[in-house]
Amino acid sequence: MDMEKRIDLIFAKWQQGLCPGGQVVVRKDGQTIYNKNYGYASLEHSIPITRQTSFHVASVSKQITVMCVLLLEEDGKLSIDDDVREYVSEYIGFDEPVTLRQMINNVSGIRDQWELLGLSGVRIVDTITQKDALTLIRKQKKLNFEPETNWLYSNSNFTLLAEVVERVSGKTLNEFATERIFKPLGMGNTFFKDNYWELISNKANSYYDTGADGFVCSVLNYGTYGATALNTTADDFALWMDNFKKSTICTDSTIKTMLTPAKLKNGKESNYAGGLFVGEHKGHKYIEHGGADAAYRSAIVRFTEEDVDIIVFSNTQNIMMKDAAFSIANVIFGSGEKPKRKQGNYYKEIEVTDPDGFYFPTECEPIMALKIITKNGKLHLENPYGLSPLIPIAGNQFKVEHLNSELYFGKNSFLKTKEKTIPLTQLKPFTPLDSVQYEGKYQSDELDTFYNIVEKDKILYISHPRNGQQKLYQVEDNKFVISSTFTFIVEFIKNEGKITGLRFSGNRAKKIDFVRHEI
Repeated sequence: MDMEKRIDLIFAKWQQGLCPGGQVVVRKDGQTIYNKNYGYASLEHSIPITRQTSFHVASVSKQITVMCVLLLEEDGKLSIDDDVREYVSEYIGFDEPVTLRQMINNVSGIRDQWELLGLSGVRIVDTITQKDALTLIRKQKKLNFEPETNWLYSNSNFTLLAEVVERVSGKTLNEFATERIFKPLGMGNTFFKDNYWELISNKANSYYDTGADGFVCSVLNYGTYGATALNTTADDFALWMDNFKKSTICTDSTIKTMLTPAKLKNGKESNYAGGLFVGEHKGHKYIEHGGADAAYRSAIVRFTEEDVDIIVFSNTQNIMMKDAAFSIANVIFGSGEKPKRKQGNYYKEIEVTDPDGFYFPTECEPIMALKIITKNGKLHLENPYGLSPLIPIAGNQFKVEHLNSELYFGKNSFLKTKEKTIPLTQLKPFTPLDSVQYEGKYQSDELDTFYNIVEKDKILYISHPRNGQQKLYQVEDNKFVISSTFTFIVEFIKNEGKITGLRFSGNRAKKIDFVRHEI
């Protein structure tokens, strides 16, 4: 089978009638060797995706924001080793000095804006503005960790960096990026959308594959930018990636800074550089980044030594973009055949009497939860828009079609993705002997919101005016989990044996404390 057909097979889901899809561009030695568009930009109006279709590429935006900061450093208008307070002090509420370089490298310790917004009651479909994000960042009195002692992805870093660009340049981020990056590189279909009401020509709408009844609209109302909000095409972005090979808009030193990973205080090197991950795939060194907002998905990979660029943009989430990009790499580098999977003993554990419930990975990151529900005699996975059916394969093995993964239920339940196997524990709702000691109103000044803890039918519930009410599921003695837009670990804070507060920790926002007020 030739290269083109093998790459086509990777995107077979996007070739099945009226469905969303994407753009795929592959370049080798500066020449395009694959350029195809699949599916539809608008299902409502049956408008196909073309080379001119504009995609929201989410976190792929970050590298452009970083370049803007580095260009200002070239101009002598800032140093990336400056404290961020020198430029946007009104948005900083924590005491520790944090440099622009630490933010660029995601080693600042600043809590992530999306988890903060979600915990405060802002829904992901709300009209979230730049001011909303900055206001919440400003209220944070603590960091996740001392800068450069750890690495943790945080969108807040790049929202603040966008503000720095605007403050120093006197232009909007989009104006500066257009003048210094997009126009010089010929990226005529690329821009930052810096408000939620702006019209976009040739826009690809966002559609979530529920795995059940087809596709639903997945609304994106962001007006925040820097960490996200770049709109572009695969053809345009290929021009940007050319700049890593032979830079025309900046110095070689700037490119080197962008591609140099952070070094922590303990001497260890992270795998994150300037808005880009660095790594190795089967002996081939690469830089890459992905993106995910609403149902938009994106992945860009450059194999630096082989001069291979892979760009995949999509308006649905039913193909894992990074997996697809590396599958393309396997085809190009001659390792495209998938090894046959050996059947393990887990196939034999077929007696699953009560799989319904709340599942949590107790042995590894990330913090996540899966809710399984039986409906009409069939197992379903709860998703943001309803229920997705689990497809039986054999015994206790089920396929989660829209997530490209598998679930196994039984004494040893686990989730199997392409990258790893995640052991799962089925949790039970918390039923304390004395619920009164837990009940109360818990207030956070950092988030300007509150949660209530109440008991119903011997089960402890946590509720929020916008996030609703849900059961507290117990992981350990004083460790619980809740899940809405994001999943959080919840702990009760005690002082002299009395519960005085709640502590929430997510994947990217840690140890957010709430003070208890008895009802």
